[in-house]
Amino acid sequence: MRKVILFFCFSILFTGCAATGILDPSYSLQITPQPVYRGKPALAEINIPLDAQQVVGTVDVMGSPQLIFRKNEQKGIWYFYGSIPFSPWVNPGVYQVRVTAVFGHGPSRYTEAKVELR
Repeated sequence: MRKVILFFCFSILFTGCAATGILDPSYSLQITPQPVYRGKPALAEINIPLDAQQVVGTVDVMGSPQLIFRKNEQKGIWYFYGSIPFSPWVNPGVYQVRVTAVFGHGPSRYTEAKVELR
């Protein structure tokens, strides 16, 4: 019984680490305009290699949707274009944004940035 519990605890521990990925300081996330205004469009661009299978952005708040980035092969970047809805649940402030690249080989890699929302 003790071995089963230890196995379960270690499997949860290692699963969480694998899902997190590796911080990659070579990625440069640029969001324009700064600050971002609710209800107005903004553009996020990142220099992740084009061989990534998927690039996803999230905001560090409960219930944040996944922002699926698109590939621009001419510029050699990934981008997301959209707006933050104007609602009473989205308050102005400074938020942590994480963009994660998923590759077919090796662990996922990510970068983070703080974004001001008005």
